[in-house]
Order: sequence, then structure tokens, then C-alpha cells
Amino acid sequence: MLQATPELEYGRMNIGSCPSKRKPSGGIESLRTIPWIFAWAQTRFHLPMWLGFGATFKHVVQKDIKNPHMLQEMYRQWPFFRVTIDLVEMVFTKGDPGIAALYDKLLVSEELQPFGEHLRAIYEETKGILLQVIYY
Repeated sequence: MLQATPELEYGRMNIGSCPSKRKPSGGIESLRTIPWIFAWAQTRFHLPMWLGFGATFKHVVQKDIKNPHMLQEMYRQWPFFRVTIDLVEMVFTKGDPGIAALYDKLLVSEELQPFGEHLRAIYEETKGILLQVIYY
């Protein structure tokens, strides 16, 4: 994250009423929300918004052959679920893994670049699962 996003630059800016980290010498666990979200938004990857969603839905879909139909039914009939899914779809609409790949190419060390490629593959897989739920 430190190599692939402008988080350090955001940390030096005075955004919001709190410092960018809880502990100035702390690692990623001490980051506050604003620089974390801004940094991923800058790269157009929006990682914090979709990563857990993909793993969860992949597990649900693989667990039982009936589950994709159940998710589609939930999307049609449960307003809260539909709004949640629609918000995740909006994140994918704003996302551009190609721009994230350019950030990786310019900023990330060569030994970490396969990790970015892996995350972009997960992004595409998650997007596919999301579209299956919405556009049954």
C-alpha cells in the first residue's frame, strides 16, 4: 500500500481534524480512514470497498449450487441488500484497474508487482460475481 498509493503524501496534508495516523511511528494499522480511503481512490482501485465482498460472495456461491439464485432473489426482493449491492456496483463503475496497474508500474518495486496483478485478478473475479447477482 505504501508503494502503490500516495498515502504518505496524504499523510503530510492537513486533511480533517485528526492526524493521518494514530501513532506517528505506527504502521498501516495506525492509519486513520481519510488517508487510507483517499489513497485507494486516487489509484482508482478502491480496494477497501470491494476486497471482502468478493471473498464472501465467492464462498457463498461455491458453497451451494442454489446460492446464486438465492442471492439474485435477495437482490430483487430485499431493499437493504439491493442498495448495498448497488453501492458496490458503483465502486466498480468508478474503478479502473488499468490506472492501478500504472501506479504499480511507476511506484511499486518489481518483487511486489505480482501481488498487484493478483489483486487485479481478484477485482475482475469479484466484478463478475457481482454482475451475476445483479443481471442474473
